[in-house]
Amino acid sequence: MIGDVLRRLVNGIVVLLAGLAFFLVPVGGKTAAQHAMAIGASKPAREAATAFAGAAMAIADRVKADFASYQDGDERPPAEAAKRPAGDSRRAR
Repeated sequence: MIGDVLRRLVNGIVVLLAGLAFFLVPVGGKTAAQHAMAIGASKPAREAATAFAGAAMAIADRVKADFASYQDGDERPPAEAAKRPAGDSRRAR
């Protein structure tokens, strides 16, 4: 019991020191936090974030459409409805 408390206390102190070092200790003129912010502000990072956001929005729209279709009376769950046979006259996705 006391060993567990002591271990958690030591882990907490290590995490606190690591957090302080991340924000306060310079590494080559900048802190690690400043380096991370500079990397995140670069043009390739912004382009990747834009592409990721677009893909996430497309996935969210697809999920919303699937659930709307299911709620509108489609008797099969969305995963099964996507496997419709070619001759099925229902709305295509």
